[in-house]
Amino acid sequence: MFTVNEILTMKEPGDLFSNSKTIKEQYHKLTKYWHPDFNFNSKESQDVMAKVNELYFKGLDLIKNGSWKADGFIRLSGKDNKVYELKYRISHDFELGTMYIGNTAVLYLVDENNKDLYENAVKIIDNFTYADLGMKEEVSKYLPMILGKFETKDNKLGIVIQKTSDLFLLKDVLDYFDGNIPEKHTAWILSSLYNLVCYLDYAKLSHNSISLKNYFVSPECHSGALLGGWWYAVPQGEKMLGVTEETYSIMSPQVKNTKVGDISTDLESIRLIGRELLGDKNGTNLNSKSFIPAPMINWVRGVSYPKAVEDYENWMKCLYDSFGERKFTIMNLNDTQLYEKIKKF
Repeated sequence: MFTVNEILTMKEPGDLFSNSKTIKEQYHKLTKYWHPDFNFNSKESQDVMAKVNELYFKGLDLIKNGSWKADGFIRLSGKDNKVYELKYRISHDFELGTMYIGNTAVLYLVDENNKDLYENAVKIIDNFTYADLGMKEEVSKYLPMILGKFETKDNKLGIVIQKTSDLFLLKDVLDYFDGNIPEKHTAWILSSLYNLVCYLDYAKLSHNSISLKNYFVSPECHSGALLGGWWYAVPQGEKMLGVTEETYSIMSPQVKNTKVGDISTDLESIRLIGRELLGDKNGTNLNSKSFIPAPMINWVRGVSYPKAVEDYENWMKCLYDSFGERKFTIMNLNDTQLYEKIKKF
């Protein structure tokens, strides 16, 4: 039997009910135990029964579509009559649906009314171009690879992206550090982003959604992978399909006017990420943080150069001016530490 606090903090039907086959039997037992009529109409019994009802009816809705959810587990039934299951460490809602982050895969479940953006992401990801096999071998490690895609019986669009176990969502890492990532770690994260955006410029692509919620980082390897946000990616010079409010806020007046893909949007997004990692999204109070080198503060508050390679080269100079010769600074963070802390939020 679960405690009152355990029940009240549950989020998914599978947290309370063993499985979809026994849900009704378990519900009747819980009702007999917790119904306010049998508990002197106490506030505690009212709260618990309300939560039991919430999870029960949510469970029934899932069952109708051949689905099931518990903390860290999701099962979905596809229109192809296949069953798709994923054990995940954490899930996050985003503007088009929900993402489920596992150890070796990320499931993006997109609402059906965003089908055009879903199909755009698939098209872009399936058509990355490289100068040669050497570039492909190196750069593809930092780009998404589709493991599978499907449509659920309740009309959700699923896309499964490969992920290595050392990669963590940057937003989760920032939350772990309570909204302030140390400046030397911020430096290597930005460096990994500048490397990647140089490829985007080579490929004549504009991602249009480089953000904390779409970029994954490896504390172990000091690298990253842009696994999410490809819904909005377009070839440079072509009409944009849409952007998030956050991306729109950093777009240049020219891009806002023309509404076409431009590498400047991605470059400005990286500077925004820099400010966010240092704990000041607007950058207005960074000068009060004396431990952050002045060249780095000036960089994240500054305006990007026109070309990705030019921005990268000047960023390298900023790094030297800020920290001197490059040194590998260990970020002591593993999956257990990360998820134990942030799942309490």
